[in-house]
Amino acid sequence: MRTKPTQTKRRKGQAIVESALTIMVFLTMLLGVLDFGQYLFFQQTLTERARAAVLDPTQVTAIKNIALSNSPTSATPALLPSLTASMIAVTTADLGPPEGRVTVRISDFPISFITPSLAGSVKAPSVTVTYPSEAPW
Repeated sequence: MRTKPTQTKRRKGQAIVESALTIMVFLTMLLGVLDFGQYLFFQQTLTERARAAVLDPTQVTAIKNIALSNSPTSATPALLPSLTASMIAVTTADLGPPEGRVTVRISDFPISFITPSLAGSVKAPSVTVTYPSEAPW
């Protein structure tokens, strides 16, 4: 049994349309997974930066520098792109020996998505970490 030439052309067109639809769905899912992974990476890194910065509560500048560049004396180069000292707020409470607390808050960090439907920059949720000070009382 032989097929007509017009039926063969229709089948080729059908395969192209199915492939195009499948590729669009696959690429959208792939870009979504990449954006979600990027979001989780930045959120975890910001949390780690805030945790690493807990030091002597009297040294606010050193705490900000550690959150930025992992060095208490220098704020450059920043470990995360677009992270600036103005995004980091440090507050201290109960500076007595047993209760000394340091709160580090990182806010307004921009995250740029690559998925076309999410394209643009959004602000990551603020990260607030409160720990007992590690100062030697």
